[in-house]
Amino acid sequence: MNDAKFSKAVREALAGFKDQLAKEGAETPYGIPYRPHIWGAGWDIQAFGYRHYFLHTAYPDIFGDEFIYNALNFVLGCHPGSNTSSFASGVGAVSATVGYGLNRADWSYIPGGVVSGTALIRPDFPELLVFPYLWQQVEYVMGGGSSHYMFLVLAAQQLLSGK
Repeated sequence: MNDAKFSKAVREALAGFKDQLAKEGAETPYGIPYRPHIWGAGWDIQAFGYRHYFLHTAYPDIFGDEFIYNALNFVLGCHPGSNTSSFASGVGAVSATVGYGLNRADWSYIPGGVVSGTALIRPDFPELLVFPYLWQQVEYVMGGGSSHYMFLVLAAQQLLSGK
C-alpha cells in the first residue's frame, strides 16, 4: 500500500468519488446526497456522515467536512417536508418525543433515541406524524441511529475546536 503507483490510483479514485458526492449533494437542498426510499432516510444519512468523517480525517485535502455538518443538521431538523423536528428524541426545541417503542401506548419516548424520521409516502409526500404506532416514522433505536448521532455530535465538536 506504500507503493507510489497504488497510492496515486487510490487518490485518483477518491477524487472521482468526491466529485460524485458533490454532484449528488448539489441535487438536494440539504447539501448531502439524499435518495429517499420509503423510510429510514435519517439513519442512512447519519451513517453516511459517520463514514464521511473517516474519509475527511484520512484525506482532508480531498474530502471537506461539510457532509459531516450537513448530516448532523439533517438529523437536527433540516429535512424534507413541513416538519422540522429533530430526529433525536429530547434534543432541540422541537423533537420526536412520541416514539414507537416499548412504551408507545404511553405516547412517550426514551430520551436519546433517534427515530428513522420522515417517511416518503407515495406519490412523494414526505411526512413525520406524531403518532406512536407508525414504526416506519417514529421507531427509535438506542444503537445504530443514536450511536451515529452521538458520533456526529462529537465529530462536529472536535472539528470545530480544531483538535
